[in-house]
Amino acid sequence: MVDFQEKIKQVAKDVKNRVTETLKLLWQFKWYVLPYLLFYLILLSFYISPSPKQYNLWTNEEWFVYSQDIYLALTKLTLIVFALLFFVGISNMRNHPILAKLVFLSSLYFISVFLEIL
Repeated sequence: MVDFQEKIKQVAKDVKNRVTETLKLLWQFKWYVLPYLLFYLILLSFYISPSPKQYNLWTNEEWFVYSQDIYLALTKLTLIVFALLFFVGISNMRNHPILAKLVFLSSLYFISVFLEIL
């Protein structure tokens, strides 16, 4: 029984070490991660307060119809995709920092696309 408790303590210690290492590594990438988190918060605000003005990918098309159900489904899918992309960036910070920086900085492009600044 003592051996099992020691294993649990060792696993907890390993998890704590890994979390602190990841947070230290994230701190080194803070200027790349902050715009990404800002972009994600913008998308989250679009999901929380849906508006026809935000659903403007195809507004100039003849077949365009605003449906809140479709908007929420697309926004939820977008949130999932960008959360997974964030995890791709985090997982590549140590071994491929340039790729991680590109993933995080891609949010600047997507901010302009989703807010139609381009």
